[in-house]
Amino acid sequence: MRVRLFGVMKSSFAQTRALVYADAARVTMRDRLIDLEGVRNFRDFGGWDTPRGRLPRGRLWRSAAFAEATDADIARIDALGIAAICDLRRPDERRMHPNRWPVNAAGAAVRVMESNDGGRDEPPHIAFLRNGDLSPAAVRGFMCRLYEEIPFDARYVTLFRDFFAHLIEDGGAGLVHCAAGKDRTGILCALTLMALDVGEDDVFADYEFTNTAVDLTGRLPEIRERFEAQLGFAMPLDSLTPFLGVDVAYLHAALGSIRANAGSVDAYLDATLGVDGAARARLAERMAG
Repeated sequence: MRVRLFGVMKSSFAQTRALVYADAARVTMRDRLIDLEGVRNFRDFGGWDTPRGRLPRGRLWRSAAFAEATDADIARIDALGIAAICDLRRPDERRMHPNRWPVNAAGAAVRVMESNDGGRDEPPHIAFLRNGDLSPAAVRGFMCRLYEEIPFDARYVTLFRDFFAHLIEDGGAGLVHCAAGKDRTGILCALTLMALDVGEDDVFADYEFTNTAVDLTGRLPEIRERFEAQLGFAMPLDSLTPFLGVDVAYLHAALGSIRANAGSVDAYLDATLGVDGAARARLAERMAG
């Protein structure tokens, strides 16, 4: 009985600690978010503590796409001095929703990394919803499987490598985005922070902040209408919700896949992305400079 009680107390303490940490992280992370008119989830994902010291701010950025960026947004982003953008969207996504930035940016030229691989005929989540089980559990299962695949998808591996190469070789501020700035973007940002030896609690805090940064409840009607236009039938709200935000289970699925297939995150960074110990040390130097 005593052991059982201790187990319950330990579990409650761990859960309470996690909740307190998450709340503190949300409060301290609000100043990372730049409130733009037409670009969602635009924020700094630097500033975390590492064994070598705190990462600088203003060097690592993440966001959703820039198709709806306003002139005011573009002027504000131009002022940040971003040198390279890693656009993780597929070519069909870019054709349907072309970025307004940096195409017509007023400042210095910005390097854009993007994939020319046509990939699937339609977005994988739409294909799943059209042909699969629409229960919330099935949707979450699909999202976990998608996260397991992304780190080894050739088109994303190439872009991940390019982004790291920019940070290591050029050292200028870099930005990662996809369509919503949460899944593909979330994985690459997590890997970037892990390559810099940021603690896992902070990696997950950055990832989970998307749920605070984006007004998911307010956007639900608009997103539901968009999904239903693509699908041709009504979408249950409880099945749509797992697509809209992020879930720590999804990122755990990606990291679990990396560990199962590569042995460890360090081994994946080295063998798959070409970011070995020397490259990581150089990356840390760049971030410190």
